[in-house]
Amino acid sequence: MTETNKSPATAQPNTTGSPGDVPLERPSQLAALDALLGEWDVQASFAAGFLGPDSPATTVGGARTSFEWLAGQHFMIQRFTVENPTVPSGIAIIGAGDRPATLTQHYYDSRGVARVYQMSLADGAWKLWRDAPGFCQRFTGVLSDDETRIDGAWQTSADGLDWMHDFDLTYFRIAPAAADR
Repeated sequence: MTETNKSPATAQPNTTGSPGDVPLERPSQLAALDALLGEWDVQASFAAGFLGPDSPATTVGGARTSFEWLAGQHFMIQRFTVENPTVPSGIAIIGAGDRPATLTQHYYDSRGVARVYQMSLADGAWKLWRDAPGFCQRFTGVLSDDETRIDGAWQTSADGLDWMHDFDLTYFRIAPAAADR
């Protein structure tokens, strides 16, 4: 008896004797993630009042993000560290989504927050979004043509209809992926 492979990108009979959740091939949408590989400095820019009623508009650096493939290149690991203790550090695992050509990011941070985002990375646009009761979020980042910078912004919404700017994030590539060196 053969098992049916449950991976959305490879829904075909599994004749290898492996469990049905082991993909027979790497989902093609994962290739787009190569644009993120490496190390990045990150700056966050906040509007006046964001950090308190009388706070000025400010840009804060001191954050670092790295992207690397887990062995087998089915999952990308994103690690982010921040020097400011009031801003969370964390890790995210990115992989193929439940539907063909989709991606999912599982996010975990130092506050104990765990979230699941839908994700896409196509035509130079990196997008993350989630619809959660009372706290919807979305991010759009645009990669520069030479893939050395990402200019992006987060938005939030209480109802998924009325969106407001949350803060800007700018990524500056400081080291390419190890395979590129």
